[in-house]
Amino acid sequence: RGYHPLAYRLMCLQAHYRSELEFSWVGLGAALTRLKRLLLAYEDMAAQWASQYELLDKNYGDFTRNLETLAPQDHELTNPFAIAKLAEIDDAISDDLNTARTLVALEQVLANRKLDVGQKYSVAVEAIRLLGLDFDLLGLKRADLRIRPVTATITEAEIDAALARRKEARAAKDFAASDAIRDELIAQGVEVMDGDPLGWEWKLG
Repeated sequence: RGYHPLAYRLMCLQAHYRSELEFSWVGLGAALTRLKRLLLAYEDMAAQWASQYELLDKNYGDFTRNLETLAPQDHELTNPFAIAKLAEIDDAISDDLNTARTLVALEQVLANRKLDVGQKYSVAVEAIRLLGLDFDLLGLKRADLRIRPVTATITEAEIDAALARRKEARAAKDFAASDAIRDELIAQGVEVMDGDPLGWEWKLG
């Protein structure tokens, strides 16, 4: 069906390993949306980190490979919220590998906009390492999470080219041409996701 394998892994992590997990495509789609939000949060954290430490390399896809070099070796947690969340993450993973609780705590850390990026980074990196997601999640790019069924006959390059033409048409207020391009894409199984708050432009259905 074209879902990224990490969406399935995340769906599994949402349930305790001793519990039954009922698979559904709706559930997998929800896990994919959750994965997208995690990726957006990490992109934002990487951007803040790069800006704060004036890093020349802002290739956030390489963030994973730079974990050790980006983090100050003497950095210690001082924020009470960060300290409490790290303890909560440790308690959750120690509670018979309660990955569902660990994920919730991780998302709460990432969502805290008042938390210093260095403090956030330290807690979040520990959480994703415990979940076994570090070299998978941080190496992702947005385009990797597009849904691409193996039966699709249109290529990504063709989709992107069509969307570029559509963007030009919309900018020129040629809405008839814009609609025509969208209809052509729909006919080939491409859902154009206008106004998607997560910033993903299309998916192949």
